[in-house]
Amino acid sequence: MYLSSGNDCLECSIPAGLVMKSLEVTCWSLGVLLMLFFFGAHAWGEIERQRSISAFAETQQSVGASTLALTSSSPSLISVATDIAQPPGEGVLAILRASGIGLELPVRYGTDERVLRRGPGLIEGTAHPGSDGNVAIAAHRDLHFRGLKDLELGDVIELETPDHTQSYIVTGLTVVEPTDVHVLDEVGQPVLTLVTCYPFYFVGNAPKRFIVRAEAVDFLN
Repeated sequence: MYLSSGNDCLECSIPAGLVMKSLEVTCWSLGVLLMLFFFGAHAWGEIERQRSISAFAETQQSVGASTLALTSSSPSLISVATDIAQPPGEGVLAILRASGIGLELPVRYGTDERVLRRGPGLIEGTAHPGSDGNVAIAAHRDLHFRGLKDLELGDVIELETPDHTQSYIVTGLTVVEPTDVHVLDEVGQPVLTLVTCYPFYFVGNAPKRFIVRAEAVDFLN
């Protein structure tokens, strides 16, 4: 038991100071770990992206080598192959590029979380890349489609499949409710529809959807 004196405050402040120092060290350590995790996840994502693009390029070369044989016997085989549905996440369907915003991403089939963690996914029930229809692609705003916020009307977006590269011109940038699924409807011409959550900087589940509509250059001309 201590007598009340001026020295008591000094003695009591020592353990409090040690606690504060420990908390400070702990906070710094957690901050460093979070930064390492973030940069590690980013690096892994970049490696996965490059690996997928390289694998797609190899597939493209093999398809290109076999195209000459296919076209001489049955030209329809190539177009039919692009319409065959794939299991979610199996292989890369196309490469999505928007050079104006530094976007280059492999597109897989499906929109479940396993697919969207790796990159954009083709929305089930919409046209496949390489076909004449509404090709609708979705991705997370905080992982792969954050750059869509910098798109402008008139920007060029490319969708490269193993046998063709289709160029699109951005003709619409809109914000809709999640229930406004009419943006996925066919419109009687080849279009590209990109879908992500909105606002781009939002904590939690964003309440709206950001829609990019782009029309095929061939159709516009």
